[in-house]
Amino acid sequence: MPVPVTAADKFAELEDRIIRTIELVKTTRKQKEAAERELTFAQKQITRLEEEIEGLKQERELVKNKVEILLENLSELTEGPIA
Repeated sequence: MPVPVTAADKFAELEDRIIRTIELVKTTRKQKEAAERELTFAQKQITRLEEEIEGLKQERELVKNKVEILLENLSELTEGPIA
């Protein structure tokens, strides 16, 4: 014969469900906060890397210009008369 379910049993079950739901919400909020921190960190890294790339592009352009000048100077030396 099945055991009858009392109002107290139903209330206890509801209370357990509410407690589990609250814990789930707390855990979800902590995970969301952690994800937001990671996102902020990643965005800062992206910005830093973009700045670094821009600096490297400028440096590359400077080196390219210097090499072109050196090649022009060498070309002038090799085209002139040999003394």
